[in-house]
Amino acid sequence: MRRLMVVPTAILFTLTTSATAGPEKVAFPAYQTHVLYTVLDQPDIKELREAYINPEAFKALKPGQPLPDGTVLSLPTFKALLNDKGELVRDPNGRLVRGRLDRVVVMEKRRGWGVEYPDDFRNGEWEYARFRADGTRDPQANIKGCFECHKPESARDFVFTLPQLLEAARR
Repeated sequence: MRRLMVVPTAILFTLTTSATAGPEKVAFPAYQTHVLYTVLDQPDIKELREAYINPEAFKALKPGQPLPDGTVLSLPTFKALLNDKGELVRDPNGRLVRGRLDRVVVMEKRRGWGVEYPDDFRNGEWEYARFRADGTRDPQANIKGCFECHKPESARDFVFTLPQLLEAARR
């Protein structure tokens, strides 16, 4: 009888520890080795973002289907370069010129992630994290804000840049 009590406790411990929600699940990605699929100029906040997807997920993309398990989307955010007058510097194509790396925002999707969240908060199987330029986790990140902002994008698997991603996959 005593042995039966130990096994369920061990199973319960495994289930509860592996099902813990939060940004700690997301590791800092080697995004520089991933596929760059779009660049987003944000002149209103003097930043630009590069959008990357891990190569395995990029190869497994299927139009009309949710992004595959194991997808890692990384958005390194750079301060836009400013001239001596404080004006945005643009390249010959009119795009913002990137300055220093400010932060890296990451969305990662894994089978079973998100079940701990209430339905009105959950973003499918996605978790979010924000890292500083040096790769350390940003303890000031508003991860709740990530969930709230992406929630209306449920038809796009909670990904704002899904159209750009699918376009890049067609090329």
